[in-house]
Amino acid sequence: MKCITLFLVLSLVVLMAEPGEAFIHHLFRGIVEVGKTIGKTIHGIVTGGKKQDLQEQQDQRMFERERAFN
Repeated sequence: MKCITLFLVLSLVVLMAEPGEAFIHHLFRGIVEVGKTIGKTIHGIVTGGKKQDLQEQQDQRMFERERAFN
């Protein structure tokens, strides 16, 4: 009985929604935004490691130069 009531209420909500609200469009856009965020995060992790390696190499070079002058 609860399932039938829930189904009927949700059906009414869907049917009463105006076409301009585009509920499915909002869901789809949200999913796309989440995908973009995940992609940027993964890209940041991958390139962040490369940037860190480059920074360590530069630090090592500076250390060697300072040691050569002393």
